[in-house]
Amino acid sequence: MAVVVLWQVAQVFKGGKSASTSASRTQPTASTTSPASPVPSASPPTRITLGGHSVPAGGQPIILLNPGLVAPGGQVSVQGSGFDPGAMVHVRLLAQRSSQGTIVALGKTDKYGSLYTHFAMPQSVNTSGAIVVAQENGSSKSATAQLVSPLGAASASIVGKAAGQPGNTATVSATGFGPDETIDVYWGRMSGTPAATLTADSSGSIRRASVPVGLAPVGPTTLVLVGTKTQATATAPYQMLGLYPNTTPHPYAVQAGHVMTYTGSGFAPGEQVLIYFNASSGTPALAVQANSSGRFATSFLVPFGLTGRQTLTAIGAQSRASVSTSFTVLPYSPQVQASTYGALPGTSIGFYASGFAANEVVEVYLGRGKSGGGQLVTAFRVDAKGDAAAAGSYVIPSNAGPALYFTLVGQTSGGSGVAKVSVTATQEPVTIPTQPAYVLPPSLGGKPTPQPSTSQPSTSQPSTSQPSTSQPSTSQSATPQPSTGEQSAKKG
Repeated sequence: MAVVVLWQVAQVFKGGKSASTSASRTQPTASTTSPASPVPSASPPTRITLGGHSVPAGGQPIILLNPGLVAPGGQVSVQGSGFDPGAMVHVRLLAQRSSQGTIVALGKTDKYGSLYTHFAMPQSVNTSGAIVVAQENGSSKSATAQLVSPLGAASASIVGKAAGQPGNTATVSATGFGPDETIDVYWGRMSGTPAATLTADSSGSIRRASVPVGLAPVGPTTLVLVGTKTQATATAPYQMLGLYPNTTPHPYAVQAGHVMTYTGSGFAPGEQVLIYFNASSGTPALAVQANSSGRFATSFLVPFGLTGRQTLTAIGAQSRASVSTSFTVLPYSPQVQASTYGALPGTSIGFYASGFAANEVVEVYLGRGKSGGGQLVTAFRVDAKGDAAAAGSYVIPSNAGPALYFTLVGQTSGGSGVAKVSVTATQEPVTIPTQPAYVLPPSLGGKPTPQPSTSQPSTSQPSTSQPSTSQPSTSQSATPQPSTGEQSAKKG
């Protein structure tokens, strides 16, 4: 009986709830003006705006690169999702968006449409940004990601001995440059004129190239390679050794006015060598260019006024390598003699000389030495060999004897020699007119004779004409019988 009652109550409660629900569905709301119509379902958007930028809304494949920053030769892992399960996916690397790219990997997705593959960054790709594209086979599904390769991420190494000096050769290998790229080589710097130029192969590599060692400070330095297109830079350590040049004068002893040859070696190839005379700074006396082997040769005329030991210092203008060498300037010691060893008063004598400087003027002084107050009596010029024969002229005066000494001095070289003439006494006194003072003519380095004043032509001309007519007759009577040797000397 109780069971029946409970069942009836439940049925009543159920019926009331159903009725209430039905009533609520049929009861219109305040806003309802017409019966409800079916609402179409909206398709999900492909892109949305986030942070002011249009971004994919989802549903497209994506790939992730690890690492995203890699140098040429490094390994890159590719992880993707959103592809069809079991699909084949090609992975391409594009150096530029406009290029077709190169297939660097091929992978197959799992049952969830996920992709796992990897590839090595090619040596030939050296750019600040590359694009990786994962394209599903037979489908339009694809995903892209940016791969960054740091600009200048090339590498270089010295093959063999990594030490030397300018003029030696270093062997270098390098990778990470552009295909067939021109590469400038520097030592201890990255600008200026390159020491050498290399060319990479099709993979952007250099294999065992010979490079001349350039100029750099002594000690640890760096070999620097810079790609002219990619600006990729590679460095390798190098120990720069010092230069120890040497120089030689030829000959070691020389007279002024002669040519000296000066040679050197051991300088930096092609550098300018500064040559200082009795100094090591200031203005160089000479400058010469070393050849590709660091050698030079030059010559110069040893100037007059130098005697004894002299020093030449050669300094490399770029390397600053230096060396000093000495040589000796020898004095002139000429041989001189009169045209006769003995003569009578009134005899005209000349002089023979050898060993003077080429083509210089020789001044003849009466007495032993120019500094002793001797009087200049004649002069002459020697030939290109420094020699002279029966040159100059002097008449032995009547009061001379028993010997006369003459000092011959080179006007340029300063070389000097003494000649002696014995004077034979005559039985009877002989009167020899006094000779006028000798004036060095302009042709032998003297000053031109001043021209007489034009305001007094009549007074100057008679005074000069009278002595000129009287001297020849007196001179002829003073030397009536010269010897054969004296005649030849006078004629000379």
